[in-house]
Amino acid sequence: MRLFIYCSDPREEADLENKINKSLILPGEKVMRITTFGGPIFLAHPIVFRSQANTMLDQIRFAIEKFKPEKIVLVGHNCGFYQEDVSLSKLSVEDKKRDIFRIRKMLDSRHSGQAFKAYFDISNEQSTKFENLSA
Repeated sequence: MRLFIYCSDPREEADLENKINKSLILPGEKVMRITTFGGPIFLAHPIVFRSQANTMLDQIRFAIEKFKPEKIVLVGHNCGFYQEDVSLSKLSVEDKKRDIFRIRKMLDSRHSGQAFKAYFDISNEQSTKFENLSA
């Protein structure tokens, strides 16, 4: 079973829930989810989002200890939550991709032996597509 961590933005252009269900989850696959506005980005900016980052880390630790996911999948997108802090509001899409990559590397170091995967939503109006950031 995999654990997906992503933003719960319900806007049509974001709608990660449907995109993930269509593109990243296999038919019939059972998954766990941690969704919150902003998704995993708190972990890239723990000083700005201290309480959210600590809560997210606690949730991930709990999931690993109690449910032992085979893989944890981080999914980022051009998230509006960056606008919550003026110091982050001007970040480019490439900066946001780097955030997701850095989060995966940080979690890798905290939870050795746990498999992680990272994606960034690069969909457009014609198609749903995720860039693999797990290199």
